[in-house]
Amino acid sequence: MQITAKVTISDATFEEWSKFFDSYKQERSQFVTNELVEKVNENEAKVSFEITDLEGLTKLSSSPAIISKEEELGVVTEIL
Repeated sequence: MQITAKVTISDATFEEWSKFFDSYKQERSQFVTNELVEKVNENEAKVSFEITDLEGLTKLSSSPAIISKEEELGVVTEIL
């Protein structure tokens, strides 16, 4: 399943979010392929990827550590 998501970052910069997003790239790679991150501006990114394991990705994305950091950075993700 090919997905494109808009990531809005209200309490941090793109670079701060990108560093966090990269910190769990290895784990994400178990569930997605062909991931592409594009900087739209300082507070927005576009992420495209192919989901290979929706259940695994959902479990990873709902982990307390990721949810907490996304809240700290003011991240809102919208599937386009």
